[in-house]
Amino acid sequence: MEKSMVVIVSVLVLAVFPYQIQSYYNSYYWLSIDCGGTNTWEDPLTNEWWELDNSFIKTGQNILLYVSTDRLPLETLRYFPEGSKICYSLPLEVPHKYLIRAGFYYGNYDNLFKPPTFNLEIDGNLWATVTTSLGTDPIYHEVIYITIKENVSICLNQTQQGQIPFISSLEAVPLRSDIYRLMDNKTALYLEHRTNYGANETFPERFNTYTDDFYRFWKPVQLPNYQNLFNGIVNGFISNVDNLPPYKVLNYAIRGQNISDSIFLPIDFHENSTQLLAYFVFYFYNVGGPRPVLNNITNQIVYINGVEKNATTIRPYGDCVVVSVYPVNVTGTANVTIAPAQGTTLPPILNAIEVFTTIEVSTSSMSLHSCTSWFVFLGLLYLVL
Repeated sequence: MEKSMVVIVSVLVLAVFPYQIQSYYNSYYWLSIDCGGTNTWEDPLTNEWWELDNSFIKTGQNILLYVSTDRLPLETLRYFPEGSKICYSLPLEVPHKYLIRAGFYYGNYDNLFKPPTFNLEIDGNLWATVTTSLGTDPIYHEVIYITIKENVSICLNQTQQGQIPFISSLEAVPLRSDIYRLMDNKTALYLEHRTNYGANETFPERFNTYTDDFYRFWKPVQLPNYQNLFNGIVNGFISNVDNLPPYKVLNYAIRGQNISDSIFLPIDFHENSTQLLAYFVFYFYNVGGPRPVLNNITNQIVYINGVEKNATTIRPYGDCVVVSVYPVNVTGTANVTIAPAQGTTLPPILNAIEVFTTIEVSTSSMSLHSCTSWFVFLGLLYLVL
């Protein structure tokens, strides 16, 4: 009887334990970290505050860059002259799907004119090889990731002697669970390309969160061999379709010059010789002026490396059509063709594309709540037996 009471008390303590721990665990729903920064500040695009990084890492040295940029996180960085592997610990909601983005701007902070190369890891999984440069454009690596434990580990791993890792910014933007819906729990999605076709290079890459809920970067690209179109969708247009593409991106498109023309796009990947598993998202919306002709429709077929993946119709005044294709085996470069289909009255069109490759992630690490649940279950099992 005494032994049974001990077990009962133990089980009750374990059942209450996670709620006691939770009161000390301060998680972030949205987290923006200005690495090396000395002051917190509010981002006018997101209305979120950029935090100092000393709450998330206890090593490294801060430095201020003498650069002029409209991206304040790039004006400072934290570098790590000691230690071969250094990790940030990000207390995020769990389980939850996040867009996690790491930013790097060398800026010749050490006056050596030797931009370093090093590895970036997430929860022990290789995320990317960071190759910095002397250029004026920052380097970003982005991943769609489902958290499996309370603290996500983001590590910089020195891979070559004298190549000192550094970082300028870290962001964790919460996503809805149905965004990039073909993604499974055993993989993360590494961003290869996110392109806003038809927009010129002066068009912004990012928008406020009223325009894009998830604060994604959309690279504007015009292609000279196609029509580069602008529609002028009124401000406030809401596209309630897969992945919620911003209306400012749907404003633009490329279209074939003639009804019989196809759109050809070579899509390069970060690995030239290794076979990867890719996730493609195509966004189609009828762009052609404020008064499209009602009986004009675009029938088109999407091919990847010569294999038909989708046939779709885009209608005037219709919703944006989102086509997701996963999984696709790719090596080096994938050739995308958007070809006219029977019955079309307009050439093929494409507004935007997102391309990801998968990262295999370990799911063996359990959160504190999961571990405690196992203890409770084992205790109850012991009591019954």
